[in-house]
Amino acid sequence: MYKSLLLALVSVGLLASCGNSEELERLRKENTDLKAQLDLLNAAKKPKYILKLKLKQASFSLSVKKHIRNAINAIEFELPVDKDFYDSVSEGTEIVDKFRFGSLVLYGTLGDWEMTVKGKEIRE
Repeated sequence: MYKSLLLALVSVGLLASCGNSEELERLRKENTDLKAQLDLLNAAKKPKYILKLKLKQASFSLSVKKHIRNAINAIEFELPVDKDFYDSVSEGTEIVDKFRFGSLVLYGTLGDWEMTVKGKEIRE
């Protein structure tokens, strides 16, 4: 009985403090403005330049296990880019080849990150 009464009082208190009409009107106006901006962006219909990238870790090791793990953990993803960058790369271009210095210091392993372009696509 007391629990249901307490729950009812808390519910009424929360509903009574749900903001005022000025804030509600401001949020509605903001929502309308955002929808208008979204409609403008959708109407522009510029072609989208998409790069298909592959990111993997490479280890300098004779361990077959590490090389298999790196190959399995490699990921491929798509990334929209601007036209200038799209034109500056071609399939097979290595975008990132960064040595992992922290792994050398902490674990004594030699390795790096490799990100390469696997494909290019223009979507209308």
